[in-house]
Amino acid sequence: MKFVVPYLRVVAGMFAAITLWLAIVEVVNGNLADAILFVAFAAGLGYLAIGKPLRDRRRRIKAEQDAIAARAEVGQRAFLAGDVRAAMAPPPKPPRIRRGVVIAAAVAGLIVLMGIIGDISDGLDSPTKDDASTTPRAAAPTTTTPYTTSAATTARTVAPETTPATRVSTTQVAAVASTAVMPNVVCMDLQAAQDTIQAAGVFYSTSVDATGQGRAQVWDRNWVVVDQTPSAGASIDEGDPVLSVLKEDEFSGC
Repeated sequence: MKFVVPYLRVVAGMFAAITLWLAIVEVVNGNLADAILFVAFAAGLGYLAIGKPLRDRRRRIKAEQDAIAARAEVGQRAFLAGDVRAAMAPPPKPPRIRRGVVIAAAVAGLIVLMGIIGDISDGLDSPTKDDASTTPRAAAPTTTTPYTTSAATTARTVAPETTPATRVSTTQVAAVASTAVMPNVVCMDLQAAQDTIQAAGVFYSTSVDATGQGRAQVWDRNWVVVDQTPSAGASIDEGDPVLSVLKEDEFSGC
């Protein structure tokens, strides 16, 4: 049984790390009650994996120190009695760390790291809402209107002035030309949609989870735009574009 115990502690430590990561994911998704439950579970596993061994180690070190002190006293008495061989006997060797336990701990750490990377690439979905997140959901209807002629083109195609009253000032043309037009980004991945909006002249846009679960879009290329506000062709300013998104492996109608 003593041979298996270190490996069981490695397994407990692995599950403690996984449970703690799930608690962090729940905090990101706003589920504090589930996060507290995961933290409590992780604390129990962490005690079995680390806390109890550290306590046992402190007890063992104290026992070894007491044994060394007693041995030193016995050696001194043997030396005074003339038994030099008993007085110079070497102390017992400390226990060695088994290589198999170290390898098992490294493998467990690698498994946890791969799981964390996979969760981040999937968008940090809440583990307590997997059923809701994997249910197919039809994309919200999107009204797409043709692109309107840009203000700069309109300004360039104004008919030649015929009277002073119809003259358009340079300042007015520049003000109209600076207005950005919302492009059609539906069915693009979120990163491409953001790039397209920035190319149109607006550098700040917002993305929201179309399922209403409030999932964070950590990896933009893993999300697909299913609806946009305002519709294509509308004039926009910084912060106006709002993009509703679903994960790329969910039904989006694109």
